[in-house]
Amino acid sequence: MSGEATARAATDPGATGAAAERPVLEALHVTKHFPVRGGLPVRGGGRKVVHAVEDVSLSLYAGRITALVGESGSGKSTLARLLAQLHPLTGGEVRLHGEPVGALRGRAFRDHVRKVQLILQDPFGSFNPVATIAGTLGRAVALHHRGKRGKERTAVIDDLLTRINLVPPAQFTAKYPHELSGGQLQRLSIARALAADPEVFLADEPVSSLDVSIRLGILNLLRRLTEERNAAMLYVTHDIASARYFATDTAVMYAGQVVESGPSEAVTQQAAHPYTQLLIASAPDPSRAGADRVRDIGQPPSLIDPPSGCRFHPRCPYAMERCGSQVPGPFTLSPGHVAHCWLYADDDEARTRRAANAEAVARLTTPAAGPATAKGPTPAKTPTPQHPPAAPPSDTSGSPDAPGSPGSPDTPAS
Repeated sequence: MSGEATARAATDPGATGAAAERPVLEALHVTKHFPVRGGLPVRGGGRKVVHAVEDVSLSLYAGRITALVGESGSGKSTLARLLAQLHPLTGGEVRLHGEPVGALRGRAFRDHVRKVQLILQDPFGSFNPVATIAGTLGRAVALHHRGKRGKERTAVIDDLLTRINLVPPAQFTAKYPHELSGGQLQRLSIARALAADPEVFLADEPVSSLDVSIRLGILNLLRRLTEERNAAMLYVTHDIASARYFATDTAVMYAGQVVESGPSEAVTQQAAHPYTQLLIASAPDPSRAGADRVRDIGQPPSLIDPPSGCRFHPRCPYAMERCGSQVPGPFTLSPGHVAHCWLYADDDEARTRRAANAEAVARLTTPAAGPATAKGPTPAKTPTPQHPPAAPPSDTSGSPDAPGSPGSPDTPAS
């Protein structure tokens, strides 16, 4: 294995075994700084910048879903846009099938867009309100299937709508975006991405703006399309619980940096970084004994002037002196599971703090006393996650997400 592949295996979820040599899309030490508009010069002669993403490496593999988890402002959406080549890099590089990509316009950019498609968070704001559904998809088909015209183009549009379970297609093609529900519009966003026949989906919080009742249907649709196409997917979310059940691998971002990554089951059930533990503890869970003992530890730092060393150290209850001055390197805890935290250094001080941390984690995972609660779904296994089965694809009756309509192949009927 090359030195670069060895470094990737030490820092990226899923980068073990033969697949470690063959990521579809990868970020290598990617950095992005945004200049502050009207910012005053700082010491050293430069101007203030927002350190949105700092030295992040991440790899996406065919047939696998990687969740990128973090709170608002952590840099996860910026990283997705960097992978889509929507912003120039400040440092590092993005590679597609091992080849560096850096075009922001022209033919090279169009080739990248065909292979790497971004699904935006807000379906309501991502469509032209005066274009029909047929017009919106027709434009995407015209861009990516230049030989398709007339009836052939219409057939492609109908096929796209059928694949996302907006059936019968004739019921939707003449409608305008305001006539569709949020779930239907998000399905349409997915259809528009499918028109390019991509190898990678970058789903930027695809269900955060939708009603809870229809989120599962959208996630199941994305999972099914990923499996059918053997595509790679980046699932950007602030919900670490959904990452466990939906994604094969999970990476956790804080203040522009990845602090923990690995198989989803390991990251969520044996969380190592104190920030990951905080995310899990903050999620409502009535079966957890420590659910009411999550304390307020302040706000994330300013990314204009981020803390030195570990960026989480001002909020960390286990911080040591070195945490404020030295950036923690990756510590491998188990195959593929990596934490960027000085708690896992091999010295007496780290071992003492680690023991205190282990006691706190044990309290978080202890079930509350009382009547037994209903069991939840079985979590995803690594490397191939198991999910609640979808209905047979041939069952396309009803229009999903429409008020009063029957369920879709990706949504259990209520």
